[in-house]
Amino acid sequence: MGFVKDWQDWHASRERYAGSEYGPSALESTNWLITEAAAVDGIPGLWALTGDGGIRGSELGQAGSTVVLRGTESVRLGRRELRVFDRHGALALRVLNPARPQREWFTAIDAYAPDERWRLPAVFEETPDEQILITSVDGEARETPVAGRLRFELAGAAQTLTVTRNGQGALSAVFADGTNGLETYRFRFLPVDEPAADGTAVIDFNRAYLPPCAFSDQYVCPLPPAGNRYSTPIRAGERVVVLGG
Repeated sequence: MGFVKDWQDWHASRERYAGSEYGPSALESTNWLITEAAAVDGIPGLWALTGDGGIRGSELGQAGSTVVLRGTESVRLGRRELRVFDRHGALALRVLNPARPQREWFTAIDAYAPDERWRLPAVFEETPDEQILITSVDGEARETPVAGRLRFELAGAAQTLTVTRNGQGALSAVFADGTNGLETYRFRFLPVDEPAADGTAVIDFNRAYLPPCAFSDQYVCPLPPAGNRYSTPIRAGERVVVLGG
């Protein structure tokens, strides 16, 4: 029961996060700015890059007030929340709106039933000096350091899973499989527990989860690298967003 209960707790926390007031379903727009002030749909004022790593909003409200956002700073204008999005030094203004229909209609995340058979043994090989080209959904491509590859078996065939380290230093992967577009979203993310000292590891596809762009097309998620695209269906983890309405 421990495995199933742990998965159920994880799944419940994912649904709470996905449907939360300022969670991923609330992202209304991602606005790439320049140093010349311009209007942004749905919010008052004029918005521009400060030129030194910030975003400035001016002519806000009747008093004509100004706000400058940097790093993780945010501001609320009515119910909308404005945040800075920094992609490798390029800044955008993100607008989150709890009243966005896709957030108000969010009902659940459909997922496959947890199955320990999708906990696959693997062997981790570090590749500290390797980089691969990762392309995002908006076409932006960038060389990204590879943490290593996990060698495992899928449907009787030898496979590899390329993993990188996220901003918190944990191993993660982006992968596609034979269920995409039919039973699941077009690709999924997967956290990977740190391998043991001897390189042994477990790939738990039950923890495959939907990328943020499954909740809003205003995210710029990375696509799976070529080596992480499998024709075999992986019927484990999250499938699709369920909307009511």
